[in-house]
Amino acid sequence: MKKYLFLFLCLFLSVDIFAQKTVTVTGNVVTTDGHPAENITVMINGTNYGGITDNKGNFEFNALPGNYKLIVFSIIHHKTEIPILITADKGNHFPDIKITENIQELQEVVITGTRTEKRLSEAPIQTIVISQREIQKAGAISTIETLQDHIPGLMVTPNAMGNNLRIKGLNSRYILMLVDGERLVSESAGGNINLDQINVNDIKRIEMVNGASSALYGSNAVGAVINIITKGPLHPFEAGVDLIAESNNTWKTKINTGFKQKKVSGRVSAFRNSSDGFGGDGESPYAAKYEDYGAQLKVGYQPTRHIDLNLNGRYFRHETFKPKESINVKHPLTHTFSIGANAGYVSADKRIKTNLSTHFSKYYDFDILEKKKSQARKNNTASFLSGRWLNTFTPDERWEFVGGAEYNHEKTFATKTLGAEPVTKSLNDVNLFAQVDYKPRLHFNILAGLRYTYNNQFKSALTPKLALMYRIKSGVKLRVDVGTAFRAPSIKELYYNFDHQGMFWVYGNPELKAEKGLYYSWSAEYEKSGFNASISVYHNKIKNKITQYEVINTSGKRELYYKNVSSATLRGIDVNISFVLLPELLLKANYSFCDARNDSTKLQILGNVKHSSTLSATWSGKIAQSPFSLQFAGRLSSPKIYQEKTMDNTGNETINTVKSKPFSVWKIVLVKPFVIKNHTVELTAKVDNIFQFREPSFVNPGRQYLIGLRYAFN
Repeated sequence: MKKYLFLFLCLFLSVDIFAQKTVTVTGNVVTTDGHPAENITVMINGTNYGGITDNKGNFEFNALPGNYKLIVFSIIHHKTEIPILITADKGNHFPDIKITENIQELQEVVITGTRTEKRLSEAPIQTIVISQREIQKAGAISTIETLQDHIPGLMVTPNAMGNNLRIKGLNSRYILMLVDGERLVSESAGGNINLDQINVNDIKRIEMVNGASSALYGSNAVGAVINIITKGPLHPFEAGVDLIAESNNTWKTKINTGFKQKKVSGRVSAFRNSSDGFGGDGESPYAAKYEDYGAQLKVGYQPTRHIDLNLNGRYFRHETFKPKESINVKHPLTHTFSIGANAGYVSADKRIKTNLSTHFSKYYDFDILEKKKSQARKNNTASFLSGRWLNTFTPDERWEFVGGAEYNHEKTFATKTLGAEPVTKSLNDVNLFAQVDYKPRLHFNILAGLRYTYNNQFKSALTPKLALMYRIKSGVKLRVDVGTAFRAPSIKELYYNFDHQGMFWVYGNPELKAEKGLYYSWSAEYEKSGFNASISVYHNKIKNKITQYEVINTSGKRELYYKNVSSATLRGIDVNISFVLLPELLLKANYSFCDARNDSTKLQILGNVKHSSTLSATWSGKIAQSPFSLQFAGRLSSPKIYQEKTMDNTGNETINTVKSKPFSVWKIVLVKPFVIKNHTVELTAKVDNIFQFREPSFVNPGRQYLIGLRYAFN
């Protein structure tokens, strides 16, 4: 009898439940700064009821009435849980559910450290990521400013060969700059590249890997690899325009439009920048008047689910003008353009991925002859052509194999700098590389790589790499990284032969050897509940370092030569901390110590900065239900160090040391968006160098004011 009574009760209850009707549940999800949160999963805990937010942050699904716990989450946001009551009546709308972004975006996909897509939290190579949102909140108007805001110790020093970047004691020659994984053509013997060719509004994110990465990227990846990932289209149709006005009659205008359909997508952007410059009196820092134009195009076509075809191109024109008081009758004009294509294939089970790519970029250097109706005279060109095959095989969750081949061709034409007559010089290299990523246990990664390079100048190089990562359940990650690197001498270091305006003569050296590096680091990272901290200790040894030295000839004239004379040792510590102090307040602090010494002289490498830091406090909130962000940020560093040894007639050595002032540059930025349906209007106001820091080696006019207006439609 009890058995039948139990069955009757179960049947009665089930009928009662099925008799209930589901009701519609709606709402919207926003980020902490009030922006609509797209692609957020919204689910009722313990059920199958739920949905995903659209591009306006709205969600809608059906559920039975009752008391529930609503879970809101995504791979780049912290999980949010809120209790809700769903009634049988209408009105089950839950507005403005706030979700907090993971401060380090630990689940963001990165590619630079391994050349394969990996979640940031699972990448065995420690990678610094600067996101698009961080760039916007910092009010950065250039790629250089973006890098300086987030990388301690990054110094930019203008010289006769352009803007020279220096990170951890090493200049532009040792920093490999990439855009979407492809090299930028070098514009000078110093390895300098004008990063103004990259429209900061086109940047999706920037990835940086410290240390030796030649196993994957070849020459120049000695000190760091910086990969600028540019945006693709996100919506069926989108468009935008930006206008920025800054001190010194500086104007920046940018436009973009794009589309994304089922199989075809495209995005095109263009910009014009101009400034009157500052200084020129011979006493204060000087920056020339300039005018820039640039454009970028990205087109994608996916004929099937397994095949992806892409075409991209970029153009940049940079013209600088001489001061009115100058007696010079010419001024420089440069053009840079690049074009690339790649084709990718993914197998049905996604275990095999193959990519073929080619990329070509060329730099032109002209003199504009002002007394000859602004006739342009070509001085130099530099070009870089590469082709690559990359294949990835993932047999199971524990193994990933990467292999490929690469060919690079570098060519320089010069009318004067490579000899008295116009001449063309070139370098070629062929590369084979392989990498394996193995997970013997769930929380343990082993990454091993090897690259073989044959260069027509210095012949062969073999560069292995090994990285280990262990994840502890408490939120701690430990990494060990050992890698080798090399830097091939540039065409100009090998073949320079010219008189520099009668002041000195410069000679290259065809007998130069490739520089070789050994890098190893240990790092620990901890992340939990809005707090992230990491510490990294590194050691970088560079042999056969190429150095330029000076000789006074019998006529009393200066002559500069290149030779392999010494080695250098760089040791340091990096500390990074991010902390959500309040739901609206994010604090960040990054510190770097670098001891960079020339082993033969025991002196600091020219221009090294031992201590440096970046600090920021960002408040993201609302005023009258309208979002805004306010950031106060600064860059600090110890003095730049310039040391050299001199010897008197008696043979006594003297060490001469010159130091700059300690650097301290602060800014405050207000970003205020207004979102109306598919339209976004964003106002940016910034005061840079608030406290008027000035120093001869710091090319800056002092306090600067900026106001910007951005409009976007999608």
